[in-house]
Amino acid sequence: MITLPRKTEKRPLETTISLINIVFLMLIFFLVAGQLAPPLDGQVDLAKSEEAPPLPPPDALYARADGLLVYRDEELTAEAFLRRQILTGDRIVRLGADAALPADKLLDHVAALYAAGAVKVLIVIRKADP
Repeated sequence: MITLPRKTEKRPLETTISLINIVFLMLIFFLVAGQLAPPLDGQVDLAKSEEAPPLPPPDALYARADGLLVYRDEELTAEAFLRRQILTGDRIVRLGADAALPADKLLDHVAALYAAGAVKVLIVIRKADP
């Protein structure tokens, strides 16, 4: 007597698990690789420029209208800020100055940053509304 091989039942492919795995891995990748810009200081109204290039907001030191230097909601001196920057290896300072800050106070902050060891001080502005 000859016996024929039995047909084995094929299981349906589980495509949703693979899709979930890929989406999860993409989520992890973008959480690790992406960089979120810190928010601008809420008490600083940046000066406006007609021809400013569109750039994302920087992780900047802010000079408020009353003259205080603030970095990530913490009041700092120019020397304390530069000590933090030197630890990260970045001696270029991005300074966002309030539009109401007097020019002499802004220049005093810039001079203090250079005296503390800054290589370059960039003044952060925002593009004027059309």
